[in-house]
Amino acid sequence: WLKAERKVAGDGSAAAGGRSAAVLDTADDLSSMSGSEETVTKVQPEDVKKGGYAMIRGMPCKLSEVTLLPKATANGNKRLNLVGLHVFTGKKYEDTLNLTAGFHGIDAPVTSKAQYVLLDVDQTTGFLSLLTEDGETKEDAALGKAEDGTTFDAVGKEIIKRFAESEPLKVTVLSIMGKDLVIEVAKDA
Repeated sequence: WLKAERKVAGDGSAAAGGRSAAVLDTADDLSSMSGSEETVTKVQPEDVKKGGYAMIRGMPCKLSEVTLLPKATANGNKRLNLVGLHVFTGKKYEDTLNLTAGFHGIDAPVTSKAQYVLLDVDQTTGFLSLLTEDGETKEDAALGKAEDGTTFDAVGKEIIKRFAESEPLKVTVLSIMGKDLVIEVAKDA
């Protein structure tokens, strides 16, 4: 019966029960996603690296520390400690996973990257107006938040500063959990 509770409903929301369901329930406004869109996949511990992305306590995080912990006893369990910052809020999350008993993989958000030309920046909300390769405008990308959750991260502050100086910019956008987030900035040639 637990398997039936953990299935994702057709509207993109998750049914109650279990850690897997919490992945979609607690993430920021994912109700706009279609039910067929994959946002989370399972990966093995050797595929989880510092600077990569994983779900920590059901939240999509960029990993700042990945540590294989020593066994507590000779017959103890293998454990993996993950520390990361929430990709949207900047809040720090930490979890220790037991890699032995009943382990079925680590949840990791599905990600993709693309580059766009920056047209405009809303300095209060952090939303950007971007130009795609085919000449369309894209307006759903946002600047990342710092760890305090109230200010923009280093990349966001750099974009605002350089845009104010009228420098032509290209940004790299990470698509994760159905949302777009700017992770890199460069001068547009």
